[in-house]
This record gives sequence, C-alpha cells and structure tokens, in this order.
Amino acid sequence: MKKFGMLLLSLLTVFFLAGCGSTQEKEQKLVCTMNQNEDGMNVKQVISMNFKNDKLNHMTMEITTRITDSDVQKNWEQFKKIMDEDNQEFDKDGIRFTVSVNDQNYEYTTSLDIDVENTTEEALKKQGFEGLKDDRSTLEENKKEAEQDGAICEIK
Repeated sequence: MKKFGMLLLSLLTVFFLAGCGSTQEKEQKLVCTMNQNEDGMNVKQVISMNFKNDKLNHMTMEITTRITDSDVQKNWEQFKKIMDEDNQEFDKDGIRFTVSVNDQNYEYTTSLDIDVENTTEEALKKQGFEGLKDDRSTLEENKKEAEQDGAICEIK
C-alpha cells in the first residue's frame, strides 16, 4: 500500500507539473521596417506587434521623416508647421499618439501606441484601425503581408 501511495504521489506531481507548463502563454513580437526615399525625404516606418497566443495584443508604429535635400531643409519650419497641424498628440482609451522633432537632423517622428486588449472598438475606429481588436490574423500572416508590401520583418 505504501508503494501505491508513492506511485500516486509521483503521478500527481508529474500531472501538475505538466499541466502548469502547458498553460503558459506564448508571447512573440513581430518587428517590420520599411524605408522610402523620394522628393528629398527619407521616410522610415517601424511597426512592432506583440502577440500573445498568436493573437495581437499590443502594437506600436513609428514613422520618422528625415529631410535630406538642402533645398527642402530651407523650408523646415514650414514643413513642421504643416505636420503639427495634422498630428495632434493625445493619450486616451488605450491609444497614445506622440510627436518628436529633431531640428538638428531635420527629423519629424510620429509614434502611435495601441494597447489592443485595453482599448475599445470605437477608439480604434476613430484612428482608422476598425476591426483591429477582433482581427484573427496570426503573426505569420501579418509577417507575410508586410513583406509582400516591401517591409523587412523579424520575429523576436
């Protein structure tokens, strides 16, 4: 009887340890970068998507526009003014939008941070991301689509 008790205890230990390991959430990050050069500007876009159990739960997007042409640089103040009119900072309903400017390097950067799990469909719709909360696209599907659009992607 003592052997049976030890065997049962061993089996229960294995069962609980195996059970704990299988319920862990799998987290992965997909980072995609795209660069475009035109009209005296270099535009770099970096999108980072966090997936938990292959479902998007957080996304950040950063777009940096760098003026590379000296003639366009002469109009830097006007460029910033136009960009500022179109890009108002906010932090509401799990979505944050910020702007940073580097006058020395003629760089204008916008950053969008979306906590997909803790935002609402209404807030997403206002920002042009309707359906993102219920999107069932996997990490691999997003990677494939971004690469077809010309991005270079890496899974971390």
